[in-house]
Amino acid sequence: MMRSVGRSRGLRALCVTVSACLLAVATLVAPAPAAHADSHKVQASDEAYYSRYSLADLHARGYRGDGVIIAVIDSHIDASILELRGADIQDKTPCKVTNDAESDDHATEVAQILVAPDFGVAPGATIYNYAYADDWGDVDSDCALGSNSAALARKPSLIEQALNDGASIIVITSSYNEADEESLRWAVSRAVAAGVPVVVSMGNDGQYNASDTMGPFAGAIGSAALATDGKYADYSNWGDGVSITAVGQFYAREASTNQLKTVEGTSFSTPLIAGVLALAWDGFDGDVPSGQILQALAATARGSGGQWNDRTGFGEIDPVAFLASDPTQYPDENPFEDKGNDPVLTSDDIDDYVDGLVDPEDIYNDNEYVYRGIDERVVDSGTYGFPAHLGTSPRYHNQ
Repeated sequence: MMRSVGRSRGLRALCVTVSACLLAVATLVAPAPAAHADSHKVQASDEAYYSRYSLADLHARGYRGDGVIIAVIDSHIDASILELRGADIQDKTPCKVTNDAESDDHATEVAQILVAPDFGVAPGATIYNYAYADDWGDVDSDCALGSNSAALARKPSLIEQALNDGASIIVITSSYNEADEESLRWAVSRAVAAGVPVVVSMGNDGQYNASDTMGPFAGAIGSAALATDGKYADYSNWGDGVSITAVGQFYAREASTNQLKTVEGTSFSTPLIAGVLALAWDGFDGDVPSGQILQALAATARGSGGQWNDRTGFGEIDPVAFLASDPTQYPDENPFEDKGNDPVLTSDDIDDYVDGLVDPEDIYNDNEYVYRGIDERVVDSGTYGFPAHLGTSPRYHNQ
């Protein structure tokens, strides 16, 4: 485990570079049964997960996610649908992004699990919605930063924007492109260092160690999926990136057609896990650091006997046991940092970010980052205007 540095539930301000070569990114949702027309408003009784996770009782006891900001980095959420009326959903996309109806349907489904007043996991939470671009052609000129014409619409910069905006939890339910990898490493590093959970989908190809999911990033919470009976869903990717599991099926309204359908995929286990974290952010004392809360989440998961495995991680979420636990008994360390032998982001990388040793060439739009390494070229280049205090990294003074 990396040492605990800046692991409060507060934030630090930083933004990172986005690569110039961008490819389409696939949404992590499994094929679903056909939709059918229905004027019925979805209720908690329609959702198997609602009773499985005792959400009615938890909501009645005051665990609702009040005051918690959940950043959903996806497509555009249609907050006008019947199930989302009354929910607090704010579009925070920093530039104009045009996505297709199918993508917007997906984002709207994720939002229903999180904050639908009648059946959402955390109906008291606020969603900050950030639409990302799959393709260069999906953005307007206001998405440009320097020579990168789509920078502000890519996942790395949207993670940074969510942190700048004060998000408590970040949800990403799609794969990533290798071109974004370096920028994502430092965006996720910042989130982990700030104690802001990044909950990500493992994907639905039934593959071991799939290369395009964010699960292998140290500190990210890789979400695998279960069927409604608690059995492992065979479509769910597995491997070193899996952190924890939840049911991946629910009954949803498709915004573009106003139809209801059953959908399944790790895209829907992800907001379930994020919603449970929102209940904890609301319910636990604000002085409890996120590392201890995440330790409690892992320790109270069911089905694995407290031991990690590459199918279900630490097991299935158990919101009742989790919220009844005392997180202060655990160390203030993110339990999801160990991602096997070939992680995309390591604990050492996060330490480099915290200690100011990351080359500013891979970081942008930050009011606080200071380069503290020993490369004089950084001073001479003035990359992105970051200050450089050579040789002042705490790394050099803690040896």
